[in-house]
Amino acid sequence: MGRFSIKRRTFLRGALGGAVASITLPPLEAMFNESGTSYANGESIPKRFGVFFWGNGVLADRWDPPTTGHDWQVSEELAPLAGVKEYVSVVSGTMVKAENRRGHHSGAVGILSGAPLIEQDPGNAGYASTFSRPSIDQVIAGYVSAGTLYRSLEVGVDPRVSRSEGTTLQYLSHNGPDNANPPEYDPAALFARLFGDGFVEPGGVVIADPTLAVRRNILDAVREDTAALKMRLGQTDRHRLDQHLTGIAELQQRLQLIEDQTPPTASACMLPDNPGVIANTNAQEQRRRSRAMADLLAMALACDQTRVWSNQFSGSVAGTNIFSVDSTSVHSLTHDEPGSQPKVHQCVVFVMEEFAYLLEAMRRTPEGDGNLLDHSVIMATSDLSNGRRHNNDNYPILVAGKGGGTLRGNFHHRAQGNPNSSRVLLSLMRAMGIEANSFGHEKGYTDQWISQILA
Repeated sequence: MGRFSIKRRTFLRGALGGAVASITLPPLEAMFNESGTSYANGESIPKRFGVFFWGNGVLADRWDPPTTGHDWQVSEELAPLAGVKEYVSVVSGTMVKAENRRGHHSGAVGILSGAPLIEQDPGNAGYASTFSRPSIDQVIAGYVSAGTLYRSLEVGVDPRVSRSEGTTLQYLSHNGPDNANPPEYDPAALFARLFGDGFVEPGGVVIADPTLAVRRNILDAVREDTAALKMRLGQTDRHRLDQHLTGIAELQQRLQLIEDQTPPTASACMLPDNPGVIANTNAQEQRRRSRAMADLLAMALACDQTRVWSNQFSGSVAGTNIFSVDSTSVHSLTHDEPGSQPKVHQCVVFVMEEFAYLLEAMRRTPEGDGNLLDHSVIMATSDLSNGRRHNNDNYPILVAGKGGGTLRGNFHHRAQGNPNSSRVLLSLMRAMGIEANSFGHEKGYTDQWISQILA
């Protein structure tokens, strides 16, 4: 007799008070194959993609590992990652090839999209820009986010970002020009959004909301009226209206998913503790806020509410300071601290401590035969290489996770000859199972990937 198996989303249906109700089964061995590497019906455990971003670069002499290849030796600034090193690869020696028109702006757009920025009228600011192409998280979301409640989740830790120099310095995730996805900086608000009304734990009961269908029909009507208006507008307004229509379509899809949802089946999915309000005005609160966001993000992924995320830990330029180091902003320290810049170094170490915590939160979240980090692909990077010099060569890039077996981990690849940093982004797309043969635009275009970091 063959081994009995059932689908991972098997649930029991019934009626409750005139509404449809459903109850999922708990995670059973019959839902997975014998080795726990995929679901019993052959469906792969989903991969997740994320971007972790911080502003103002690093200090290369204390960032770059002293050894290359397998089992690389941690440097001073990467020492916090020692406990998760088996999941982390370092890529050094690449260069953002998009023209460096304006330091932080060009680096952020180039490393996240492989494309040049669009200059804008700065008004009273010194400079302003926006993305010319979608950021890598949104490119990948277009391939892997179908069927999840959120196409992507955007979070941030320090809200002190530059708000007067266009979308480039204010936001990380972009759909295109002047079309950004703002991050949520308040852990309590993120908790309410993800785990408030409507969230059901595994084994819980979903009761359909009869108003959802009405709301979806209203959105249909609005979309039709808006499309008719589009025919009478100029090119610029049509582009903006297209973005609006996309938002309406995504909202309608989300309502449909809510209406049709079944409770999650992953054993790690549960209602987390509400972190409450964390003010982020001192060293203790800054760390608490960062770790609350990491824990909430890991649980959102465990509950399969999204498969794509970004964490804007700190912004480019901006007024972010690391409270445990100095009250001066990190950006000012990169320019004004003399000598070997020990405080700048401490700020980078702090950021890496929080990145390590995020990776640990994912590693301690079980899934199938492994954990959430085993099935993730993550890029961690900044808006330039060095804050004092505003350079885009020898770019700081970390690749974390195992990608369900597609990423090698525990490797330092030192590129020679300043090759295009877009090769990393193309490599990550392929690690996600996307059979892309090129990435980027103009000088940021590449048709080569980095095979050394792939398994």
